[in-house]
Amino acid sequence: MKRFEGKLILTDLDGTYLYDDHHISEENRKAVRCFMDNGGLFTVATGRSKAGMEHFFPELEINAPAILYNGSVIYDFGRKADVLDTCVGADGFALCKALEQTFPDIGIEVYADHRPYVAQDHYWTRRHFQNVKMPWNFCPAEDIPQPWLSLVVTGETPALERVAAFIPKRFPGVFFVQFSSPHMLEIMHPEANKGVAAKHLWEYLGIRPENVYVAGDGTNDVQLLQSAFHSCAPADACPQILSIARHILPPYQEHAIAYLISQMEKGTL
Repeated sequence: MKRFEGKLILTDLDGTYLYDDHHISEENRKAVRCFMDNGGLFTVATGRSKAGMEHFFPELEINAPAILYNGSVIYDFGRKADVLDTCVGADGFALCKALEQTFPDIGIEVYADHRPYVAQDHYWTRRHFQNVKMPWNFCPAEDIPQPWLSLVVTGETPALERVAAFIPKRFPGVFFVQFSSPHMLEIMHPEANKGVAAKHLWEYLGIRPENVYVAGDGTNDVQLLQSAFHSCAPADACPQILSIARHILPPYQEHAIAYLISQMEKGTL
């Protein structure tokens, strides 16, 4: 039996596995290659879309389906097919129209059929797509095809805080809402988050829960770290994540995932 057989590492990308310039360190890459060559399953749980993930191939190597859109989709890049998708659908359209009418000072991104659309433009929307190096389509909400996977609202933090307060009042129980950065608010199906998707993924793969290792650094990783016993965070993760992580890794710029794998190999983690 290979030494990592039956084990799964599920990591966030930005601030955990990727450096600030969006590249993977050689130390991390070699460690992950060794992990996979010795029977381990390695993949990511990210807020990025399918197209946003593809930007990193072939530098990014995974050998299991990936969690995308912060948990709305599990996608198998090998089979080129969804394993799971949890959509906001027509409810998302109703929310989009309400936001357009109420908040002219925000951007509204819609993800449908693994394509990004912009229903309402904003500086932080354009900045977002520049950062993830993705093209986008400006499109009225009425013309965006269903089913909608999720929405992202962009803007200044005070405006997004007003949006976050507005949604549960106007649409109680209909959406899961979380900040993924000070200028981005994620809006998903109430049963869609990284933690729910992680549990579905390891059951789908036949991995025992005690052999699952999850890692993340931001507020959109809270449910991911809460889902598994072996919850890991870089030392420079946000305070909320550090308070719930069972294992603290070196800062992400110091090859946190390579360190995790080295500790797994030694049997100390």
